[in-house]
Amino acid sequence: MLPVATKLFMKQFSAKVLKNCQIADNFLELTLSANEPVSVPLPGQFLTIRVSSSTTPLLRRPFAYAGVTQNSTEFSIIYQKRGNATEILAGKQIGESVDCIGPLGNSFPFPGQNETAILIAGGVGIGPILFFAEGLARKKTPFIFVFGCRTSSLVPDTPAFLKLNPIICTDDGSRGFKGTTADYLQTTNSTIPEKSIFYGCGPGRMLEACYRFANARNAQCWVSVEQVMACGVGACMGCAVKVKTEQKFLRACKEGPVFDANLLVWEEPTK
Repeated sequence: MLPVATKLFMKQFSAKVLKNCQIADNFLELTLSANEPVSVPLPGQFLTIRVSSSTTPLLRRPFAYAGVTQNSTEFSIIYQKRGNATEILAGKQIGESVDCIGPLGNSFPFPGQNETAILIAGGVGIGPILFFAEGLARKKTPFIFVFGCRTSSLVPDTPAFLKLNPIICTDDGSRGFKGTTADYLQTTNSTIPEKSIFYGCGPGRMLEACYRFANARNAQCWVSVEQVMACGVGACMGCAVKVKTEQKFLRACKEGPVFDANLLVWEEPTK
């Protein structure tokens, strides 16, 4: 099962840098302002950015929306410096412009009436989950927000993050709960509302653990996958994920990046 397609139209546009600051070790938040009217993105959708006008790097880079203003003129992404493209992006100064295409992909489906959203994020997966949590808060939909990382230096101490009362998990116990997000879920299993729906974005192992936990409770789980995207618009199969349908593969950029976790082919758990 896939989320209902959104009636938004992607567009190539230029956007000006309003803010580009570090929010955690090697993680930055980039705030942009579109120079022309664009469609309002939904939580889970992404855009692609051409970080340089030169041929290196040649391909655009995909980034999930981490937030958008009510009038959609300004939006933000959260990214990690981990290659040439993101190093270039980190060097962008206020007033510089970047070339964008968006919004792309599908979005997280909102919970039904009387359902509680369990939001699980790790790494750069914090962006779309943060965006989704803000939308849930505006709708007064109950949610539990769990964020996991290796150590305290990777926790984004920003007002937008902290106001949502996240449960912070660190592998080394340097802040919050000691252990992974999956460990936290196991220790609080009995306190999670019966009518819960799970949402995850982050590393593959975290998503798989979220899915298996939800599946054991017979609860629905939606995950936003992190795949390398060559085109971002469905023209190639570079971001394909394995699924249990006759199609065998679906494109993260076109049919995703949000998928019903039960649709995906997960590796057998190690014994």
